[in-house]
Order: sequence, then C-alpha cells, then structure tokens
Amino acid sequence: MDLSEKPVEPGVKWDAFTAVRWDDQALAWTKSMMTAPRYEALESWVEKAGHYALLAAAALGLIWGIVSAFKSNQLSPFLAGLVWLPIVGVAQYAAFKFSSTSRGLIRSSGSQLSSSSFLACIALWSLLLGLVALAGFTYGAIRMDSLSFFGTGVGLFVAGELVVWLCLNPSLLNIVIIPASTAGEEAIGVLTFFMKTLLRLVPVAFGIGVIVGDLGIFAAIIQLFRSQGFSIVDAPSSAWLVIVSAALPLIGYVLFLINYLVLDILRAILAIPEKLDAIGKK
Repeated sequence: MDLSEKPVEPGVKWDAFTAVRWDDQALAWTKSMMTAPRYEALESWVEKAGHYALLAAAALGLIWGIVSAFKSNQLSPFLAGLVWLPIVGVAQYAAFKFSSTSRGLIRSSGSQLSSSSFLACIALWSLLLGLVALAGFTYGAIRMDSLSFFGTGVGLFVAGELVVWLCLNPSLLNIVIIPASTAGEEAIGVLTFFMKTLLRLVPVAFGIGVIVGDLGIFAAIIQLFRSQGFSIVDAPSSAWLVIVSAALPLIGYVLFLINYLVLDILRAILAIPEKLDAIGKK
C-alpha cells in the first residue's frame, strides 16, 4: 500500500508542502519497521503469554486464598481460591476458542476503502497521540509519585502504536484500496475499518490484561506476607481484570457480529436504488 498519495488538483505544487513530505517520510520509515509479519509474530507471542499467564493466575489465586485463610483464620478465602480454579479454566477455554474465531472472521470479511489517505491520517494521529499520552502521563506520574499513572500512559502509547501498525498494513484487516462507487460505500468501509481494528487488538489486550492482573494478585500475596494482619489489598480487582481480559475475545466476537449485521443491512439499503434502476431499464 502506498501511503504517500499525491493530490491531483491542477496547479498544486507537491514539493511546496514540506510538512506533508516529512510526514510521508516518517510513515515510510515507520512502515519499514512495522511490517505485517512482525505484527503477527508479536500478536502470537502476547496471546501465548496471556494463556500461560492464565495458568499462573489460577495458581496465584489459590495461593492467595490459602494465605488469606491463615491470616484471617477463616475458611471463606480458601473456598474462594478453590472456586477460582474452574472459573479461570472456563475463561481460558473461551479465550482460546474465540481468539482464533475472531481472526477467521476478519479473513472472511473483506472490505474496501477508496483511498489510503484516510489510513495515513489515522496512523499519524495515533502516532502523535500515543507519544503525547506517554509524555504527559509520565510527567504526571513523576509529579504525583504514582506508578499506576505511568502504567496508564504506557498502555495508551502501546494502543496508539498498534493502531499505527494496523493502518500501515491494511492486509492485516483484510482491507483493499479500490475506488468506491458511492459515498455510502466509503462510509461503510470506514466503519468496518474501526470494527476490524478493535477486533484485531483483542488478542494483544487479552495477553497484556491477564499479565497485569497476575502482577496485581502477586503483589497482594506479597503484602499479605509482609502485613501483620489480614489484608485483601487489590486481589479482587486484579482477579476481575484477569477475567474481563480473558472474556475480551468472546466480547469482541459478539460485538463484531452485531455491528457487521447492521452494516450488511445498510449495504442492502444502499443497493436498493441500483436494483430499482435495473428493474426500470428492463
């Protein structure tokens, strides 16, 4: 895909727009680094790490339940740890099944855009906003002495760079650049791009979310050992993060189907005038 499309208006001197030329060069350099095979390798690695992290989450949850039971001298935390095991097992099964299904949906749902300029603009804005978020939240984390604030900035930066990666490689979203016949079809193509982008980000969000949840449960266990009394710290919220992250493939799958059904209805409505014209000619 050529992200450096030049305007076709007569009388416009392309070289006069220095910022445009620099942005095109920046996109070309970024695209040489962010290739489609590298994204697929990263996605596969993070997803596998997420599944291993789910196994670790099951063990960490049980350990937390045992330690909490001894600290509080109650049986309920231990029972919660036992119940946690099948919950994580079912969550991992659903995550595994629907991750592969979601990728199959993208491969079987081709779409089109009339120009690569839209993707280039989204890539540039995502790149810029990701850097601004990282710098801004890092500054705020230093001023507030907050590690979670810094983690938020890193998360926003990673999300922005992944969007850039997908924009520069529309084949990952099964999008082709061909002229659209109507503005309605172009609008559907734009909406489909955002839907596919969110669905393609799900495996990475799943892996990172589960890993972060594991770290939270592990930190809760460490604090239990260090404290004199009983403390639940952030173990419940971290456990929720693990489960919600594991549910992302299923949630993304369902939302994609619903949205695609709506878009198919819109396509059918847009095709009515053309069919009526064909009937009138006959």
